[in-house]
Amino acid sequence: MRAIRNSWLNLSLASKTAALTSLLVTLAVLTLTYLSIQRERSSFRQELLEQADLFLETTSLTLRDPLYRLQVDEMLDLARLLSDNPDIEAFVVYDSEGRALVDSRQKTALFSQKSDALGKALVAYPPNGMYVQWEKEQVSAGRVIVVGNQVVGAVGAVFSTQSLEKKVDAITQQGVLLAAVALLFGAALTVLFSAQITRPLTELTDIVSRMSAGDLSQRASYVSGDEVGRLGKAFNMMAEQLEEREWLRDMFGRFVSHEVADAIRTGQIKLEGENRSVSVLFCDIREFTTFSENHTPQEIVALLNEFFPIVVQAAQKHNGMVNKFGGDSTLIVYGAPREVEDSAYQAVLTALDIRAAVQNLNVQLAKQGKPPLRVGVGINTGVALAGAVGSNERQEYTVVGRTVNLAARIDGLNKQFPQYDILISGWTYMALGGNSQRLHVKHLGAVPIAGMKDPVEIWAVLNKV
Repeated sequence: MRAIRNSWLNLSLASKTAALTSLLVTLAVLTLTYLSIQRERSSFRQELLEQADLFLETTSLTLRDPLYRLQVDEMLDLARLLSDNPDIEAFVVYDSEGRALVDSRQKTALFSQKSDALGKALVAYPPNGMYVQWEKEQVSAGRVIVVGNQVVGAVGAVFSTQSLEKKVDAITQQGVLLAAVALLFGAALTVLFSAQITRPLTELTDIVSRMSAGDLSQRASYVSGDEVGRLGKAFNMMAEQLEEREWLRDMFGRFVSHEVADAIRTGQIKLEGENRSVSVLFCDIREFTTFSENHTPQEIVALLNEFFPIVVQAAQKHNGMVNKFGGDSTLIVYGAPREVEDSAYQAVLTALDIRAAVQNLNVQLAKQGKPPLRVGVGINTGVALAGAVGSNERQEYTVVGRTVNLAARIDGLNKQFPQYDILISGWTYMALGGNSQRLHVKHLGAVPIAGMKDPVEIWAVLNKV
């Protein structure tokens, strides 16, 4: 039973519709055929009984006097005459005791000495009624014969019902044939009709599959005034809204980092501000002002569009949040809006990936006859205030405070130490912990930094061990 149910569930909607409709049509035709057979059977029986009653009444009047006077020859002549009638299988005349005198199935008179069951039943039957007994392919009927108030005998006949059976068989065959024709015709129409329904639904299913794969430009073509058409219109409206939301999401992701966008969506960001332990990475292009003066705006934008993807990909690889672009510089935060394990080490790894990618980019620039890029990186670790800043109309999630300012100042020290391109503070070095053993670093000493009361310990990252 479960297998049948599973097979039914796996059928297409068109197959289910065709099967159910064909079944209903077939059942309707078979029901009408059955009712027609019953009506014809009832009508034939009624007609046969009327004919039998008329026949028995006529023969009763004919045989009343011969039976009263026991003129068997006249009764035998009538029986012999009726024996040639194919619809009358037997014709019997009984005396007042229910004994058979004449039987059309016999050539001579019987003069039975014993009454039979039918004869006894007939002579005891009410004078104004007709005895009827239905049997297989025949019906027995009879009537008592009365002279005055005296029962002188009875007449009985057995009528064939084969004509009824033939008519019923013919109607049955016609009904079955009609059911088969209706089934085929109905199935064909149902398939055509169901296709009008399932084709748009199949199209919608295919469109949903393509949309789930990322293609939100799909639209339904069937938009008629029926229910399926209205479904297509509603689906197109939904698709347009999804495409618009995806566009907004893409734009939001371009101008706001995906980390911030996801954190805002899931409610993980405290927009009013919170202190977070973070590592902050600043990087910029060295001598970018000179480069800008000697190149067109289009060349500058083209170069930045090659440089910034390097920075973004390196940051995302190590769980950094690209917080903002400032001309040729980039601010990357580790630890806000989400916690980042070993944030100082992840920031250093990002810087090393940027260095390697810029070296590969310089090879391509050299082939094009363009000057190479020089990139400087500064990293600091500490506590910063993370939250949304700006007006009610426009806000930006960022980090502010001494930790961020010092990272920017350390990035600026690349001018003081041009032989080193990745500089970190003493706090970042301490935050590295055991990971410092995985790096080649060089201590540059305590360096005075503008805005800072005391000199800051600075380390240069050479490479990984």
